Amino acid sequence: MTLTSDHTERLKQLQIKIQEEIRNLVSENLIQKYSNEDHLVRLLIAREWKINDAFEQWKRWVEWRKQYRADEIKIEEIQKEIDLRKAFWNGVDKLGNPCLIIKAKRHFPGESNPETLIRFFLYMIDQGIQQADMTGTGRISVIWDREGVAFKNFDSSMFTIMKKIVTLVQDNYAERLHQLFILYPNFLVKSVMNIVRPFLNEKTKSKIILCNQMKDLQYYVGENYQISDGLIYENIEQIQIQNSEEEKKYIKEIINQEQ
Repeated sequence: MTLTSDHTERLKQLQIKIQEEIRNLVSENLIQKYSNEDHLVRLLIAREWKINDAFEQWKRWVEWRKQYRADEIKIEEIQKEIDLRKAFWNGVDKLGNPCLIIKAKRHFPGESNPETLIRFFLYMIDQGIQQADMTGTGRISVIWDREGVAFKNFDSSMFTIMKKIVTLVQDNYAERLHQLFILYPNFLVKSVMNIVRPFLNEKTKSKIILCNQMKDLQYYVGENYQISDGLIYENIEQIQIQNSEEEKKYIKEIINQEQ
């Protein structure tokens, strides 16, 4: 975007505040990364150009990345998640934004440590942002594909993970996320949304689009878009697996504990 003179002045004031603080928070080799002008502009946009609000958000972003050691993620730490292909980058939407596909049916309870999962998604998001910057859009789209999801994929810790990831995206990648598409939502998705909704601002809510069938998604990504990693052909609509009443009751009990 083209900055006005007022925006430029606010950016300079934010940069001055950050320069005074940054050496107390990150190592010398990371200073350039954490004072990246493009990211600071996005923070200011997200905070409606309020300098102090953007500065506080910047500090939370730095502390958050330090907490999850985002700059120290090694492939071997998340190799299992990569091998399971729970998430992968595949093509672009109609606006040219790189698309992250999340395959819900490839997750099984107890297989992954929640913190490892979060670090895995952190790694994936950083990879996507690099792609988005190279293509010039600066934004990403996420497709949460729930095709073929069954009760065996239900993980009670997912509510905690989802709340953390939602906070992660909203607070630290608000101006990076173009859309979140949820393909084949069911009662569980709606229950998850009820839990995370209080953590969402109106801007983030407006980016979430429920797609009941493939053609709903194709409106945004094109008719020829493939929801596949090329390993297993999955770009077909399958009858969605319905949870039994007993399974629904169990899930609802977990949900009530989270609320």
